[in-house]
Amino acid sequence: MEPSNLDINTLNKTLPPVPVWDEDPAPAHQSSPNALRELDMLLRDSTSADGQETEHNSHDDTQSDSEDDYLDEDIDFNQITFDEVDDQLSAFQEDEIVSQALENEMDLREYAKQIAQEKISVQRDLENNYLEHVQSFVDLHTEIQSCDEVLGRMEELLNVFQSDLGNISGEIQNLQEQSTFMSVKLKNRKTIESRLGKALQGMVIPPYVIKKITEGDVDEMWLEYLLTINKQMRFVKANQHRPIKALRNVGPELEKLRLKAAATIRDFFISRIQLLCVPNANIQIMQQSVFLKYKELHFFVLERHHEAAREIRQTYMNSLRWYFSNHFERYSKGLLKLQTTAADKSDLIGVEENVRKGGLFGSNKVTLKDKTNLFALGDRSDTLRMQDPGVIIVHVAEAKEQKYQFEQLFRSFNLTLIDNASSEYLFIYEFFSRDANTAADTAKIMFQFIFEPAEKVGMNFTKAYVENSYDAVGLLLCIRINTQLALELQRRRVPALEGYTNATNMLIWPRFQYVMSLHIDSLKKMFNSKSVMSAVKDIHPHYITRRYSEFAASLLVLNDGYDDPILSKSVHRMRDEFEAVLSRMSHEFPESPRRIAFLINNYDLIVSVFQETHSRAVEGELDYMKQLLALQTSAFVDEQLKPYFGALVDCVKKSEQQPQLVMEIPDLERISSHFAQTWRQSLKSINASVIQYFSNFKNGTTVLHAVLGQLIVYYTKFLDILEKRNLRIHPVGVQTVMVEIKKFRSTF
Repeated sequence: MEPSNLDINTLNKTLPPVPVWDEDPAPAHQSSPNALRELDMLLRDSTSADGQETEHNSHDDTQSDSEDDYLDEDIDFNQITFDEVDDQLSAFQEDEIVSQALENEMDLREYAKQIAQEKISVQRDLENNYLEHVQSFVDLHTEIQSCDEVLGRMEELLNVFQSDLGNISGEIQNLQEQSTFMSVKLKNRKTIESRLGKALQGMVIPPYVIKKITEGDVDEMWLEYLLTINKQMRFVKANQHRPIKALRNVGPELEKLRLKAAATIRDFFISRIQLLCVPNANIQIMQQSVFLKYKELHFFVLERHHEAAREIRQTYMNSLRWYFSNHFERYSKGLLKLQTTAADKSDLIGVEENVRKGGLFGSNKVTLKDKTNLFALGDRSDTLRMQDPGVIIVHVAEAKEQKYQFEQLFRSFNLTLIDNASSEYLFIYEFFSRDANTAADTAKIMFQFIFEPAEKVGMNFTKAYVENSYDAVGLLLCIRINTQLALELQRRRVPALEGYTNATNMLIWPRFQYVMSLHIDSLKKMFNSKSVMSAVKDIHPHYITRRYSEFAASLLVLNDGYDDPILSKSVHRMRDEFEAVLSRMSHEFPESPRRIAFLINNYDLIVSVFQETHSRAVEGELDYMKQLLALQTSAFVDEQLKPYFGALVDCVKKSEQQPQLVMEIPDLERISSHFAQTWRQSLKSINASVIQYFSNFKNGTTVLHAVLGQLIVYYTKFLDILEKRNLRIHPVGVQTVMVEIKKFRSTF
């Protein structure tokens, strides 16, 4: 067990030194004295900079060596007292190593000597090891010294860099302060520049602008300069109370420019307005390309020179008032020359044909040739197609010698009127008013002034025809056209002509009702006319029936979608009067079959005309007429069967009316025998009779089929009666009769 350093020191202090003369360390020291010396010098050089710490360490080493020598040489055991010995013995006993040596009864001197030898050996090993690595220590010292030099230089560089960074930080802070100061100055200057720029822009007038406004012609550049000057005028006016000397200097110049610009604008617009009155001038194009293009000029005089604006406005109103009045006056006169012969009192539904033809000695061939069918609608309804924008061009129509119904002229005139009125109203609304709140009122006042004469021309144009017209279909067409035009104006959002369309409607409607009453009265007169009734000799449809059917169909079609109760009531009144007249005419025939055939022919004509309209508007009246036709056809069937199969028919009817009645066998046999003998010839006679009564193939075929069909029905029922009585007679079979009837299906 090796003792620790503390134990060895303690022993050195208490025990006498162990002589080491038997050991010779000299060779080791002699092996490299120069290396040791060099190492000592290096150590002294490297530690000389440490100051007191190095000196202290060397002093401690020296002291330690001297203390060892003292322990080895200078201790005088004769001077040690027993107390001290006791204390040291107590200390030795407390020491673990000494106490263990004492327990083993070892000689402490020998043990101390052993320890000293071991110490010397260890020291020698350390020295040898040190000597072996001394060159490494020298190299390490050199490297450390080199690193110290490099670190020293780096320290100097870092100190310089740190100093530079400090200077740069100071400069950056100074720049930040300067930047903040410059930013504040820039912001202030921008604010001042902005305000000053607005002020300069509002006050400074370039010379070229003044020259252009005072000497140049009105064009887009002139308009642009004027708008700039107008902004300057607003700026000066808004800042006139501010103490700015430049405002007082620029004020007179702006006033001169205002007066000059107003005069130029006035002359510009008045010259353009005068061009509108030139014949064949296209007002709409000029309005779009000139007036609306330079409407800002008008807004300028509205704001800056009220007198000039008022003069422009009044000149425009007077010029356009004259233009539209003259234009529509000439157009209305030209259209009237293109009108076909107007209807008169002879064109009422109940007027006799000879009256319409001019009487017995009169000649009215030209009039009848020019007149169209005033009761049939036909292609006259084409005027209601508003998607067709075409209007009548007078000189073209005159060159082609074309003639038109009045509703066509009415549509052309009023369509032209609303087109011009719509364009004019929208132009006035946009050009002459800058305030949206008052634009509608301004446009209405100006429009009424401009179009008042044109509206009067239109009213006179319509009134001239309406007051003398007896064409109810034409009047109703004009009413419908007027309604469509009113709806078109609403769609275009042009309320200015609302009064005109209402006045036109109020002008035509009373006349239409009056003409309808004349038609109804004419039927009443015809009912009481003996000459008309006595003239009825033919069972073919009467001319009044075609008039009524075409007229009623026309009125009903024109009422489709409008459902006017007044018109519907007039049609029903006319139908009642017509039925009365037709019934009165049928009584002119003494024979019942001819009377019924007359009614069938007339009702069939009405049904045919109604069906040709292909309109749902006539469905109600069509069903009503079909019922009357079916009723008269049923009566005619009985009349045709009665002469040939009267006994058979009466037998069947009595059996149906009195089921408890028992027919006598002789009567049944007689009827059956008579039918068997005469039925073939009777069918031929019925066929010939129908041909005589009905010249119309379709109508005659229908009536014939009804007669023959009803015969089959009666005969079938008669056979049932015979079967119930169990008679031994063999009547003609139904199939045989039907085969024979089929031969008459295509007689017509």
